[in-house]
Amino acid sequence: MMAKSGIRWNETTVVVTGASRGIGRAVAEHAARRGSRVGLIARSGDDLEAVLTAIGGRGAVAVADVSDRRQVNDAVASIEAELGPADVLVANAGIGAYGPFADIDVDDIERLVNVNLLGTVYPIKALLPGMIERGRGRIVVVASVAGRFGSPFEAAYAATKFAQIGLAEAVSVEMAGRGVGVSIVNPGVVDTDFFEARGHRYDRPFPKPITADRVAGTVMQAVEAGRGEWFVPRWFGSAVAVRHLAPRLYGWGTRRSFKDELGVP
Repeated sequence: MMAKSGIRWNETTVVVTGASRGIGRAVAEHAARRGSRVGLIARSGDDLEAVLTAIGGRGAVAVADVSDRRQVNDAVASIEAELGPADVLVANAGIGAYGPFADIDVDDIERLVNVNLLGTVYPIKALLPGMIERGRGRIVVVASVAGRFGSPFEAAYAATKFAQIGLAEAVSVEMAGRGVGVSIVNPGVVDTDFFEARGHRYDRPFPKPITADRVAGTVMQAVEAGRGEWFVPRWFGSAVAVRHLAPRLYGWGTRRSFKDELGVP
């Protein structure tokens, strides 16, 4: 039961962006097991069809690049025409980039902004009017712990995640009393192909990667409980508190953690 909205999972249409793999696929599987109809959006039609088969055909596929507003609008219209009005949006699509900010090409930064930020804005804008009209709905933005503290060598990526969180927080306040809730899920390091896709595998001893399935379970909790922000693992919430309450300590610890990459003693 979605405690805050009164929507039962088996009466629910869930739209998931970035649904072809990783966290998005895991969210689709969790939602389908709970009886939801799942609208799957991503760029790869073949991968989406594989996910649709894996969830027993309980949904619909719409191929779209989330950085293209027209494609997103068309994808949302197609899914709602087939499955009915969307009750839940999981804005999950995202890409990464790794390296010193001074060396990153501006074209790559623009791509990050287009996919991570505008790729969150477009599906929200496409679905929010209907949710407001019906007086119910839930939006879950899958951001990152990098959206709560700037990650060295991921400056542009972190900036887009900060922007996602700011967007979600503001929209959450604006929707108060209108039946539409907004949640933020901030994963840490997740064991997916995200790192290979960004061109730099994850090679740090800490924190340890978690599974996409664990993040998907938290997304389900966020919808059910109606709570605003979740960290996966939860201890990252304490790390954020340290970052704000003891910024010098946080800065010292971060520099120490990245001393080899920074080339400092």
